[in-house]
Amino acid sequence: MTLICLHGLVIDCRAPSSDLEAMLTRPFSLFRVAEGVPEVRIEVPGSPPPYDSFPRLHASYSTPRNVVYDARGCRIVDYFGKGATVEDKADAAFTIYGEDTNFLQEAFYLLVLSLFGRYCDRNGMLRIHAMAVSYRDTAVVIPMTMGGGKSTLAMAVLQEEGFKLISDDEPVLDRDGALLPFALRMGTLDRRKIQDIPAEYVYSIDRMEFGLKHFVDAAYWGSSLERRALRDIVYVEARRVLNGPPCIEAIPKRKIIRSLFRDAIVGVGLFQGLEFLLGHSPWTTAAKAGVLLKRSGAAWRMLRNARTYRFTISRDIDENRRVLCQFVRSLDEA
Repeated sequence: MTLICLHGLVIDCRAPSSDLEAMLTRPFSLFRVAEGVPEVRIEVPGSPPPYDSFPRLHASYSTPRNVVYDARGCRIVDYFGKGATVEDKADAAFTIYGEDTNFLQEAFYLLVLSLFGRYCDRNGMLRIHAMAVSYRDTAVVIPMTMGGGKSTLAMAVLQEEGFKLISDDEPVLDRDGALLPFALRMGTLDRRKIQDIPAEYVYSIDRMEFGLKHFVDAAYWGSSLERRALRDIVYVEARRVLNGPPCIEAIPKRKIIRSLFRDAIVGVGLFQGLEFLLGHSPWTTAAKAGVLLKRSGAAWRMLRNARTYRFTISRDIDENRRVLCQFVRSLDEA
């Protein structure tokens, strides 16, 4: 049994071998704990789905990667024969069936993120689809679209003295307005970008419909990981240009609202676990509307106290890093 604690959400993770448990929980290694009271249990037996023992259920809906069968007491998500996840709603327990390690790693990771998303929504916390670093006592949040280069920029910035990683993909805002560290792993499609990182920190997953991706353990950055909750937040909306130099300019807060709505309130780019979060009843629709209101309130509280800027990003990674780091240092000196 391995316990992970994601800012208060304790998950009991079980597999038939310690090696499989370690593989599954590897992205959450910074959040492993020795004790705690689990809210959820995830079991991964390492065996194929027992389709013949499943109840006769009608499909509720489907996504590009799975078909969802929903009933009062359980929910079964079938990944087109590659594996299946069974949720026991009464016991808050999940079982992930499958034999392919690539599938098990991806399914486990996405399920944990889905459960953490539920937890955040229940507790007034807000995930932001952004790269975030800190410099001294300031958190710098830079939302970018999927594939926009968040990890590449983060790895470049961490080469600079004094900068620390909060998250390369989804920092978390707590209900009191502080930004919480949430470093899991960094991913890249181009293995050459991480060729100088020792092999013990690198692994690869052949993801369901997205292909092979290479990952670096967050632990690789060691002392360059931010461990504190930070209240001084600088929100920097990013946009790319095909030609021209990078630059950063102050903008009024009203110009950030669109980015906040996309990257935090709706959370485009964040894994939301549609197969676990959505249903088709009016009650579910009303509940999700309530969630959006809570997220809007959290986003507004952050925006009210944050400083806001726009970062025009060029194709030159080194120049982007230079401009961003110079800008952040100037904030500290002001």
